[in-house]
Amino acid sequence: MSELYLPPFASRGFSRRSFLGGAAGAALLLAGCSSETGSGNANRTFANDAEKWKQYDGKKLTFITENTPPSSGIKAIVDRGDFKKLTGIDVEILQNDLPVMLQKAELDLRSGGTAYDLVYTQDKPVTSVIADFFEDLRPYLEDDSLPQIEGGYGEEAWYPNYLDVASFAYSDRLIGLPYDAADSVFCYRRDLFEQYSGQFEDEFGYPMEYGPDTTWKNVLEFATFFNQLHAKDAGVPFGVGLHLGQFAWTTQLDIQRILYSHGQWREFDIDDVQGSKEPGPTRWGDEQSVRGLELYKALFDQSTPDALSLGTVEVADAYNAGKIAMVPQFHEFAASFEDPANAGGGGKTAYDICPKGDKEYLVGKGDLVNGTNCGIGGISINAAASEDQKRAAYLFIIWATSLDVQTENLKVAGGAPTRAAVGEVPDIEAAQGTPYGTGDTGRVGPSDYPNALTFPAVNVGMADPNAVLGPKIPKFNQYVTIVANEIQKMCAGDNNPEKTAKAIQTQVDELHGV
Repeated sequence: MSELYLPPFASRGFSRRSFLGGAAGAALLLAGCSSETGSGNANRTFANDAEKWKQYDGKKLTFITENTPPSSGIKAIVDRGDFKKLTGIDVEILQNDLPVMLQKAELDLRSGGTAYDLVYTQDKPVTSVIADFFEDLRPYLEDDSLPQIEGGYGEEAWYPNYLDVASFAYSDRLIGLPYDAADSVFCYRRDLFEQYSGQFEDEFGYPMEYGPDTTWKNVLEFATFFNQLHAKDAGVPFGVGLHLGQFAWTTQLDIQRILYSHGQWREFDIDDVQGSKEPGPTRWGDEQSVRGLELYKALFDQSTPDALSLGTVEVADAYNAGKIAMVPQFHEFAASFEDPANAGGGGKTAYDICPKGDKEYLVGKGDLVNGTNCGIGGISINAAASEDQKRAAYLFIIWATSLDVQTENLKVAGGAPTRAAVGEVPDIEAAQGTPYGTGDTGRVGPSDYPNALTFPAVNVGMADPNAVLGPKIPKFNQYVTIVANEIQKMCAGDNNPEKTAKAIQTQVDELHGV
């Protein structure tokens, strides 16, 4: 696809929040679309959608974003001229590592600056911190002087829970649309499972197979078995990879999905969609958090000797090098894992939903689920920008999150799409591979677009009751730093799980003035 031609106006379909149907919503829409907005174009009548797309011909937008595969993909599509041909608008895309991106965006927005018209809003590390500085998109969705996108913007348009994760924080204001995704899935060397399944069954009494009913205890036993083999033959990988290293957020995600799988345990007693600026006391320190940490430490003991130094990227490298047999990983990594040059490439890796909780580690009578978490990046508009800049920025948001562009991004850069309809595009549907494992969610390649191999697992993992979405709290980055530091100490042998849970509790409650 060399050029992207977007469909004509379609229904907005924004059903997730009933706001637009009420009197308050009507009042806001009138305010947002009236002459008081300062944009003459808001009051113009256009002959067709082509004119609506072209109404800001000659404008320039600046988009600051994390350096992710979808951002590289959208930059490639922008640089070849697709968006400018449609709109006449130039877009400068500035890619940075996430901490640098947040620092730059926060400095600009908090000072009332307009250096960036568009900001990549990774749901918790970014949105939780600067949500108040983004434009409410709801008036734009119903503005007849703007074009709209086929498929609408309601929850049904996106993969499960994506809208809730990426678009809200602390209020019902719609502050972004889902743009890219990193959802946790379970990746394992199916060739090794097949090779050693009989030997495993002889020792543990059941086949070494994986599916939606596989528990974290099963994974621990798989990992223990692989480490036993490795002790006899260094050519066999170690058991399981974890996300430790230097990036605190992914360490928090690593323990969060294990904890949530046991009774849907969450760190705070707050709403996962809206979050809270005053989260109150944390649940860290209770018996379930201790049991979860005990399980995590047991998994760590069956990982690689250098596990403490392996973050998300490094543990992916270890998997590609054949050092580990299994890893919970974000689904955008499938493109790398399928590379035939890598140890698990060429169809040797299976992708499935994350493990279910195990009754042995459950405190009380809560549900055992396939705990799945994520980082869903949205695109948001700087509320301090001029009205015309904001309207031009809206054109970019709906274009970048449209079905055609999301599909092209997957093909160009291995992006992880947010619109559910991407998975229904015929060649993308065909790229979802061959069913594998003991349930409906597992897939193996080959695949023309390897990230599509994870879509069946994502569809189930990111849906209720498996998905854990939060916590959205203003001091999120300080919070995950506390969690990661204490888990590092535990894994290094400096503290036991109970003392680790209590240390996290004490510091987090102090952080929030509890």
